Amino acid sequence: MINLSWLPQIESSDRPWVGEKVWMLSQLKKLGYPVLPGFVISGQIFREFLESLDDSTSLLADFPTSSLHLDVDNPRALQLVAQQSRQAILNKSLPPTWQETLTQAISQINAPALIIRSSIAAPWPIRQELSGLAPSQVCWNHPQALELALKQAWAQMLSAKSLFYWQRLGKQIKELNLGILVQPLNNAIASGIVTLQTDSWEIQSTWGLGHSLLQGEVLPDMFKLDLFTGNISQKQLGNKNRAYRLKSPPDSPEISQTCLEAYILSTSNAEQYSLDESYLCQLFQLITDLSDEPFSWGSLEWMLLESTTPPNLPTLVINQLMLSSSLSNPSPAKVAPSPIKEQVLLTGLGAAPGRIQGLTQVITPDTPLEPSRLTGHIIVTQQIYPSELSLIKQAGGIITERGGMTSHAAILARELGVPVVVGVSGATQILKTGESVVLDGETGEIYRSLFPQKEVKVNKNLAQPKTSPRFNYPIGTKLMVNASQLSSLDLMMELPLDGVGLLRSELLFLDLCYPYCLEQWFEQTAPCEVIKQLAGGIREFAVSFAPRPVFYRSFDEKFSDSFNSNFEVDYRGTAGYCLDSTRFEQELQALAQVQREGYHNLNLILPFVRSVEEFRFCRNLVEKSQLFASDFFELWIMAEVPSIMFELSQYVEAGVQGIAIGTNDLAPLLLGINRDNPRLSDSSKSCPLALLNGLKFLIQQAKQLEIPSAICGQIMVQYPEIIQELVRSGITTISVEADAVERTYQAIARAEQRLLLELMR
Repeated sequence: MINLSWLPQIESSDRPWVGEKVWMLSQLKKLGYPVLPGFVISGQIFREFLESLDDSTSLLADFPTSSLHLDVDNPRALQLVAQQSRQAILNKSLPPTWQETLTQAISQINAPALIIRSSIAAPWPIRQELSGLAPSQVCWNHPQALELALKQAWAQMLSAKSLFYWQRLGKQIKELNLGILVQPLNNAIASGIVTLQTDSWEIQSTWGLGHSLLQGEVLPDMFKLDLFTGNISQKQLGNKNRAYRLKSPPDSPEISQTCLEAYILSTSNAEQYSLDESYLCQLFQLITDLSDEPFSWGSLEWMLLESTTPPNLPTLVINQLMLSSSLSNPSPAKVAPSPIKEQVLLTGLGAAPGRIQGLTQVITPDTPLEPSRLTGHIIVTQQIYPSELSLIKQAGGIITERGGMTSHAAILARELGVPVVVGVSGATQILKTGESVVLDGETGEIYRSLFPQKEVKVNKNLAQPKTSPRFNYPIGTKLMVNASQLSSLDLMMELPLDGVGLLRSELLFLDLCYPYCLEQWFEQTAPCEVIKQLAGGIREFAVSFAPRPVFYRSFDEKFSDSFNSNFEVDYRGTAGYCLDSTRFEQELQALAQVQREGYHNLNLILPFVRSVEEFRFCRNLVEKSQLFASDFFELWIMAEVPSIMFELSQYVEAGVQGIAIGTNDLAPLLLGINRDNPRLSDSSKSCPLALLNGLKFLIQQAKQLEIPSAICGQIMVQYPEIIQELVRSGITTISVEADAVERTYQAIARAEQRLLLELMR
């Protein structure tokens, strides 16, 4: 006897046996979504059946100990093996106890026909397109018809196409589990697919059952619903001249008889859209609800079923939901429920991408901060000061009246995947705590939500490329990443990086001290514990990127409250080390500890250096820490102060081994404007000529002095056209945030190809 599980009965421990497709439908069913009832024949049954085969001519003889080796490049041999294996499965009858159990199960399904869906599970990631290796089967609701359809579904896993695919992947059939879902099949008014696009939901729809669409026999109707507003932005009538439906059930169906029939659509139906606006609204509401759930998905199949019971209203059901895969097909950002034709309430500068809905928490100078009240909310404040950056780790989104793209709040938010809109005039007066709003960190727009009673799960997606990475061509310029958060390491490991160009210590400290502010953490934590925890954080990056280099930028005192309250004392950058070197020496001890453990890919960059004397002071402390004991260790400086442009040779004589050009500080100082000035965030204009010339001058000097030069900051993202000039000038490394890696890689490749063509002329 076999044990069958109905969808709501499936537990977490069943997932490896029922496959991802069935697992997803079971979760949706438990959550109350419109999923048809059904039962699952698990992968354990599949394996038991294969083990029972005794056909010596089959590929599966002695399964699972058979090596399953075959020459997939020999088409005739491959076809022969596949046919023999298929025949072995079809010739073998199910045990009587299995037949009895299945007969009892389908008697509980009130439908004339059944659809049998395959659901693959394996100990390695399964890609969604593999569903084409095991297409659905349909049969009459009859025990013998079900047995044949079940064995045909199993045999699909051993088709020539499947065997070729598994062999090319280096996988063995014995590693696979194949769950089979059996569900009722009734006639449908319309069927289709919803797919997530860059800025819209694309809905394909056709009349009848979805067979004509899946087989490519019709050109479906197409609707595009704006991802944010839900409005129909585009629609196109398809070319639909045929559809599929169930045949009238025969009195005694033949086992192999198909239960589907094609029919020609009437002219009026062919010239009509298969979904009217009322059902489009239902479908969009279903999409919206699914987008609130804690999983990311890319497409779903749906059907609009004819009703068989009063009051005879059509029913919208989910056939299957396809989850997004990993970085190669990144998870779509969770979308907020549509504000549907609402006017924009406030606008600012989109500083960290993402669209979310949440409840606001307004913070003013008079508002006492209660961290427990901030979790998951959209924080609305005048400005996030450096000592308050830990708030970002708790927030679902951020709205500020001041700040810019290069503010440290925006930098940290982009790495954490928290949407941010800055420069929103009057936000703390217009918005009230507890309001439900929709925030778009891409466009800088804020809407008042039409769903005020519903607190929606906000997206916490890590920064990542919006499209599948394309790194198909080699580049000579090193591409590195700016990082700080341990939680973003997994993403970075998937990117073609040459190392960490800027490990931001101040933001790494925030990761370590959370949920306390830095001042509290430093006061409450013993120095030895500070060193231990910092070494632990640095070690994670060193281990993950080894042997690729990691450049650690030491702590800048401007991130402490003492700097903000003591403007008469110059604590910024290395000047602060000269006044009090305690914290800097703790960092050196942490770096030396990790280096002694065998990680020789660590390097140090000194922040905001303003004089050669400051550098010499710091270099002496570095020598005392014995970091130079490693032949691979290098001591660099940040080129953030314009005076370095005229003194670089003196710095090199004093021992500087490389420069990292920090444009987030250099640009405003060079242009004489505030760092948060909107002018520095306006990517619609070209890069200021003075800034571009200054960058080229620094890079060329470094090249003449035979030291490497790196550039980091938002400028490459805002003005990608300058990358060609930087490469031409001799830049050795470009370092950007993780979400900008793909487009920067492509910009570097284009620049190098153009320069190569110039040299060949």
